Amino acid sequence: MGGFRSPPRVDFDSYAALMVKQSGHFKDCVRWAGKGCSEASDLNGLLVFPLALLIPKIGQVFAAKLGQCEAGMASVADRARGTGAAYEQAEHANTASMTGISSKLFGDPIQGFPDLGTIPGLQHLGMFDDEDVSFKEPDAAGDDTARNISLQLKLLSGYTDSGSRGIQDGAHLKPTGLLGKVNPGAGIGNWSGKLLAMGDSIFRHFTGQSLVALLFDPIVGNYGRLKYLEEAYDQLSDAIYTVTGTVRKGSVRLGGEWQGETARAFDSLMFRWSMGSGGLGDAAKIVSHMCRDGYYAICALVQVALQAITRLINEEVKQLIETAAGDAAIEAVGGGPEDPVADVVAAAWTAYRIYKIISAIITAVQEIMKIYDDIKQAVEKIHDDVQVVIDAFDSPLDMPGTVHSLIDDVEQRGFEFEKSGGWNPEFGAARVAMLPAA
Repeated sequence: MGGFRSPPRVDFDSYAALMVKQSGHFKDCVRWAGKGCSEASDLNGLLVFPLALLIPKIGQVFAAKLGQCEAGMASVADRARGTGAAYEQAEHANTASMTGISSKLFGDPIQGFPDLGTIPGLQHLGMFDDEDVSFKEPDAAGDDTARNISLQLKLLSGYTDSGSRGIQDGAHLKPTGLLGKVNPGAGIGNWSGKLLAMGDSIFRHFTGQSLVALLFDPIVGNYGRLKYLEEAYDQLSDAIYTVTGTVRKGSVRLGGEWQGETARAFDSLMFRWSMGSGGLGDAAKIVSHMCRDGYYAICALVQVALQAITRLINEEVKQLIETAAGDAAIEAVGGGPEDPVADVVAAAWTAYRIYKIISAIITAVQEIMKIYDDIKQAVEKIHDDVQVVIDAFDSPLDMPGTVHSLIDDVEQRGFEFEKSGGWNPEFGAARVAMLPAA
């Protein structure tokens, strides 16, 4: 009958088996989105805590969309098997009636969508071969930058409580001699942590506030988690691209040897699945880039803050301690976690000088707070940019206007065209809106 051609039953079954495997791969992606892409509990500093709340929500959004793809591929497999069986039973005598009935299995095609089976030789571009996907756990500590920040935070805040006494010993740093014989610029963590512990007591005595809390509470947290998330989302993106490419290979193979209204409905449906899931890969790639850029921006600012804190400790805080108690008291405090400085200060006759130094410390803290404002803005940028990506999932898209790109992209750049260097994920992420209901 003119205008109709159907694949053999074996090809429908081969395609169905391939889609079952893709459903399984999407299920692996769902697990990864809910695990590697959702862990951020160690971003627990005051400034980065909004990310600790946001990251799991992002992972849930991806998991939900990927679960939609998982169910969709299983459903397509069932429909393909059913269509193959129907065609085999109907034979050519009933082809016209079966075309009308079975086309409903694949829904209504996009307006103006072509019948791929009418394109000569298209089926030879596709195949029913599966390609596996896998995930590798990234380093939870990030890289050397994050490790260095973590070490600096530990050493600077060392000696501020009884439980931190062994931190500097573990880092192989040993204080030597009286304070006046130590070079404050010799390095973070030698005397700086001990100075801060002593200065914190005096500062708290006069202001009622903890200097340690003001300086460190905002910037604690494992910044390496952002580097981890960059790699986790990058792996998720690559896995989605791989599965999407396999869906395209199989769908072009089957659609290229199939003509008629049912074939056109199938081609249109699989176009939406492959483009929509490809958009998910793009969105994951964008989130990966945002985590990367945010990581380096935040780490750079934290390091600037740590340098300012170190200067504050080795200058104003050191001067405060010397004025309040003198070297003898400093040496006494250095002997253990107990802190008699407050008692010494209570009887000090240099209260005015102490007041001036504390005022200078407050000014220095205010300058550090400006750096913290920059960190807050960097965090807010990640939050806002990611929200834009998520909002795009439900944004309207001119599907008829994008139909022509499928054949062009496959012919020019292959089935996994998103992996080519010329693809722009920021442009492609909007395709998520093309995903059909599962």
